Amino acid sequence: MRHLIIILTLLFTISFSVNAQDTTQNNPTVESQYENLLGYFFAAARTNDTDVIDQFVNAGIPINSFNKKGYTALMIATYHGNKKSVDTLLQLGANACLEDNRGNTALMAAIFRGEFSIAKTLVSLDCDNEHENKAGQTAQQFAETFGQQKVLDLLAQVKTKNSLD
Repeated sequence: MRHLIIILTLLFTISFSVNAQDTTQNNPTVESQYENLLGYFFAAARTNDTDVIDQFVNAGIPINSFNKKGYTALMIATYHGNKKSVDTLLQLGANACLEDNRGNTALMAAIFRGEFSIAKTLVSLDCDNEHENKAGQTAQQFAETFGQQKVLDLLAQVKTKNSLD
């Protein structure tokens, strides 16, 4: 309940500030408040607090918001191995195909962290599993580099299935 009060207070404050100002001008106070709000949203993804994630999204926080490194809540939940948060974010409409500032996807984060269950979920989505990050690496190369044989097998199965379709 405390989380809900914080969220609603911050959303009200931001909404009031935006409505009270000419929205065509940059407002550092509103931007700072929004950044703080996103911090709570990302903390919920990091700590597997799906109730708070749900409250944020239902209160109007864009589910695909990103921080300065380009990480979305889905990427953060994936990196921390929070399958429940990953599933919640995907059910709420998170885009698993987005890239961070280095071109890495949530799938690449799952592979890096050895989160096979999450990787399996992400591979099943309609994203380009052969996407290259800015260093020219694919999910397959991540799996090879980090010794994720189960992911390599899964990617090969998906590739075979897609070529037959």
